[in-house]
Amino acid sequence: MDISLQLQQKQILSLKQRQSVAILQMNALALSEYAREMAEENPLVEWQEEKEAPALQKEKLLQKMEWLEEADGQNRGLYAVEHEADERDAERFGSKEGQSLREYLLFQINTQDIPEGHKTVLRFLAESTAESGYLEADAIEMMMERYPMKESTAARILKEFQSLDPVGVGTRDLRECLLIQLKQKGASELAIILVENHLEDLAKNRLSQIAKQLKTTTTEITEALEEIRSCQPKPGSGFVGEDQVEYVIPDILVEHKNEELIVTVNGSVIPHLHINHAYVKMLRVGADAETEEYIAEKLKQAEWALQCISRRESTLKQVAECIVRRQHVFFENHGTLLPLRLADVAEDAGVHESTVSRAVKDKYLQCDRGVFPLHDFFSKAMAKTEEGTVSADSIRDRLKAIIEEENKKKPLSDRELTEKLVSEGIQISRRTVAKYREGMGIAGASGRKSF
Repeated sequence: MDISLQLQQKQILSLKQRQSVAILQMNALALSEYAREMAEENPLVEWQEEKEAPALQKEKLLQKMEWLEEADGQNRGLYAVEHEADERDAERFGSKEGQSLREYLLFQINTQDIPEGHKTVLRFLAESTAESGYLEADAIEMMMERYPMKESTAARILKEFQSLDPVGVGTRDLRECLLIQLKQKGASELAIILVENHLEDLAKNRLSQIAKQLKTTTTEITEALEEIRSCQPKPGSGFVGEDQVEYVIPDILVEHKNEELIVTVNGSVIPHLHINHAYVKMLRVGADAETEEYIAEKLKQAEWALQCISRRESTLKQVAECIVRRQHVFFENHGTLLPLRLADVAEDAGVHESTVSRAVKDKYLQCDRGVFPLHDFFSKAMAKTEEGTVSADSIRDRLKAIIEEENKKKPLSDRELTEKLVSEGIQISRRTVAKYREGMGIAGASGRKSF
């Protein structure tokens, strides 16, 4: 038997360290839930929602009163008339606002004057419709299996279901979806022929080839193509999704004050926790050894959790300030992002790179340009210029701008796009240009050509 001695170095995190790391990674919503749970589980911890200052509440009340005074009777009457009309329309047609596609389809089915058995089959098709508006792959087969019927009956029911709003719902593929919409619009015969027989060629912008096959002009093909483009390829796109809406609450707020960028951690959604020392003192009066041990344990847990939350706030603010300072062009001049690595921010903040990674994970920043994930501000230096390096994001922005400005009758090839970028001082390869173009969902030169 061979016996060997090996020396290994491992980092084992204690329970407290793991808790500290977990809290650092939490975004505002997750931390809010954690704080509430801790307050419910630990009797020594109390929490209080942040309230608006009395002065702010008073200001809002005055603003509301001023608005009411300015609103004259004519505006009030107009609003009442419009509101009543909206309510009547909602009762008659149903409202799409805030509805999912399935809910809207079921509303239409339930209000039809047809036998209940017929409604049941139509409801099954509604439940078998994806959010895009297309029927699920095996919906018809499943319908015929659950409700035995002839193929002719199934085809008639499907046609009835496809007559519901929005136009194109209940179709099984893009071709069927476009054909139903075109026929309802009274589209040209050429547009219908193009969808029936030349959809793949249209997708590849092979208009000249199609024109030769159909013995027509590219102008007529282009006009028919415009009819097709007026259709909705995903009939269900205008409805609320079935999945629960995920609200984004910014963790960092960046504001301009006195020509300076002020960074603050958003604490408006996080309950303010504190230890009720009066309650601790009361519990300890006449407590036995077991109760004293319980109180001491809960007190340590609370103190450590509050320390971790406080450390999270200071770390997050420190990291955010470094990001804003490094990306000042983006915030002050509405410019593009500069190259930035986690290591750069870690060096500025005096922390480990993994700490920065955890601090920006799943968190958002709000500024006058909108709300952005924190990790979006990290961009690698992908090319060199005479002035230094540029980020991949700025190259994509410039590439997109060049393509938007090109002559659509003679679109630029990837080689020509590369030459333009190089002429501007950006050293980049044709392969990288093609990669960026495809990543932005932009077609090649042939696919962008207009006839």
